[in-house]
Order: sequence, then structure tokens, then C-alpha cells
Amino acid sequence: MTRFYQPDRIDYDMVVSAGQDGRRLWTTAGVEVVDPATVRNENGGPLDADGFRAYAAAVASRLRDFAERLTGAEAGTTAMRYQSYQQVRGIIRDAEGMMLAEVRCDGSVTVLGELDPALRRQFIGMLNGWLPMTIREVDRYAYETAVASLVKARRVVDAMLREVIGIAAGGPEPVPWDKVAEAAGTTPTALTSWFTTPDELINS
Repeated sequence: MTRFYQPDRIDYDMVVSAGQDGRRLWTTAGVEVVDPATVRNENGGPLDADGFRAYAAAVASRLRDFAERLTGAEAGTTAMRYQSYQQVRGIIRDAEGMMLAEVRCDGSVTVLGELDPALRRQFIGMLNGWLPMTIREVDRYAYETAVASLVKARRVVDAMLREVIGIAAGGPEPVPWDKVAEAAGTTPTALTSWFTTPDELINS
């Protein structure tokens, strides 16, 4: 299903401190209201994923200007400007205040909840294509083929699970690791072990 985006504002955030867990704490230092005319496609509708990502990447130049003004690095050295870029981020939100994406000064964009496109296609192809055929292979006593298909499916599901956990715990608004572990039906320690140690069967 195609996602569409309707940005309403851009929060310009700055680092205020680091939390006890080492994560940065942010505060909003400026807000830019988005002109609706700038976030429409050629047919006048909302932006699709590609259009939104291009729009978000274009925010980076304004974010760099904001960083330099905020820290007084406009007339400073390249090193001073680079350091100022690490202290800010842009958060694009919709009219309800929901976060759509995070933008950094280098032009990198993290779209909230966005899966890797190739993995998305592979997962859908598995569900709609070859995986259901595994039952037929078992009925035909083609057990080796069935095992190969199931291991392949496990590899895809494993990759999808890692991707979703990474989005949940490592995104711009991360879910606490213990909450992710609870959703996975395991402990934080066990989840860390699984997430950081490749499965030899799947990845061999």
C-alpha cells in the first residue's frame, strides 16, 4: 500500500544535554510552518514516499543555516560549522503533530516507520508467491525442497524482524528496549543477544 505524506510544520531542534542512558535530549528552538503549496504532487495531491523523501532532504540546507546561526558558527572555521551541524536536527510533523521524518544537516533522512524497499518486496513476494507452495512440496514428498523453502522463509522473516526492531528501538523517537523485548515475548538481555549475534543456520 502506497503511503502519502502531508507535512504541516518543521521543528528545528537542538541538543540540550545527554540523558543517563547516553541518549541525547532535544528541545525545539524554532518552528517553520509549511506552505501547503510546496508539499503537493503535480496533480495537487499529497506526496508519495519518493516525493516526501526528496522534500525532506531539501530541508537540510535550511537546517545548516539554522545550526550556524544558533551557534554563531557562520563566520567560523569549517570545523566549527561541522560541530554545529551535529547539534541540531529537523523534525517534520503533520497537522496532528505526529512525527513523519527526521532530517540531519548532511541531508540524511529517517522516515518514521519506513521499511527497506527491497525487504518489503521480498517479504510480500514470499507471502504471495513461493511460501504457500511449500505445503504442496510436502504433499509431494519433496521434503528437501520444502526444507530449503522454509529456511529461505525463515531468513526473510528474520531480516524483517531485525528491521522492525531496529526501527522501533533506533528511530528518532525510540521505543525503550525493555518495551521492545516485552513485545517480542522475551527479556532485554535475550533480545540483545539475538539482535547482535547472527543465527548460524539462517546466515550460513
